[in-house]
Amino acid sequence: MDENQQPGDAPDTAGVILPPPVILLVFIVLGAVLEIFVPRPFASDWAQTYLGPALVVGAVAVAIIAERQFKRAGTSVKPWVPTTAIVTTGLFSVSRNPMYAAMVVLLFGLAFAGNTLWILTATVGFVGVMHYGVILREEAYLERLFGAAYTDYKVRVRRWI
Repeated sequence: MDENQQPGDAPDTAGVILPPPVILLVFIVLGAVLEIFVPRPFASDWAQTYLGPALVVGAVAVAIIAERQFKRAGTSVKPWVPTTAIVTTGLFSVSRNPMYAAMVVLLFGLAFAGNTLWILTATVGFVGVMHYGVILREEAYLERLFGAAYTDYKVRVRRWI
């Protein structure tokens, strides 16, 4: 508990609009529903068979590796609980948000594998919601919590890639 927090107060968190996996699921469902009613295929057989699944597998692998890095640092991946450490090594030395970048790659993979232009175009909305509803809030929270250590990290490492 910080010096300004009173007993019984909610812990200080990033205040994201929704858990990122929920946001991801909303955009997947939106794209899938649109595909059912207004089909927009776009991918070649090769892309559906090889590229889409490869992107999905790669995205899942990146997310798992990033989550393990959080666990090793002793902090939670859940942005709705207090953060205890900044992870700056491994994948986080290349991207401040490798899990969110993996979600974008996952959407691309699902779009190619499912041959649906709707999920591909929904990716633009997903990135916008993540940027304004999650990432900017997390960054402000981490700056409040870690000060110069986080702002120095922001200077060294790009937001996405």
